[in-house]
Amino acid sequence: MSTGTRASRRQVDRRAATTERLLDATIECLAEDGYVATTTRRVAERAGVSQGAQQHYFPTKAALVDAAMVRLVDQLLADAVSRGLDVGTEPERAGALLDLIWEIHHLPVTPAVLELFNVARTEPAMAKRVAEIVCGGMGEVQDLAATALPSYAGRAGFADFVQIAMATVRGTVVVANIPGAAGAHPTWPVLRAHLLESLERLGSPA
Repeated sequence: MSTGTRASRRQVDRRAATTERLLDATIECLAEDGYVATTTRRVAERAGVSQGAQQHYFPTKAALVDAAMVRLVDQLLADAVSRGLDVGTEPERAGALLDLIWEIHHLPVTPAVLELFNVARTEPAMAKRVAEIVCGGMGEVQDLAATALPSYAGRAGFADFVQIAMATVRGTVVVANIPGAAGAHPTWPVLRAHLLESLERLGSPA
C-alpha cells in the first residue's frame, strides 16, 4: 500500500469517526435536552470537535438532526434484526415479536425518537422527513413480522395488527414516562396478553 493510499484511508477513517461522534452527540442531546436546546454548538462541544468542523460535516442543525434521525431508525432496526425471531413455535415467535417491539421502545435512543415525533407535530419540514423515516421503518417491521409469522401473515388484518401493536406500545411508553401516571396504563404482561388474543382472532387467510 502506497503512502498516499494510507494517508487517504486515515483521512476517511477520521471523517467517519468524527461523523459518528457528531451523530451520537446529537442523539444524546435530543434525548436529554430536547430539540430546542439541541444546538449545533452544544452538539460540537459534546462530540469534542470544533464548531467549524461540525459545520463542515453538517452545515445546519436541520442537516444534523436529519442524519441523526436516519441513524436512530437504523439503530432500532439493527437491534431488532440482531435479536432474531427464529425460536420455538409460531405462537411463541408471536410473543417474541411483541416482546421485541416492547424492548425497542425502551432502548436508550427511544427518548430521542419520541422527541422528534413531538417536534414533527408543529414543524412541517420536520414532519415530512419524520413521516418518510417512520413509514420506512414500519415497512421493515412489517417484513420482519411476516417472515417470522408466515401463517399469521396470511390472515386478513395482519398488517393492521402489526401497526396497532406498534402504536399501542408507543402510546403506552409515552404515558409511562409521565411521573405518577402508573395507574393510567396497563403493565406489559397485561398488554401483551391482549395483543396476542387479538392476533389469534384475526380473520381467515386472505
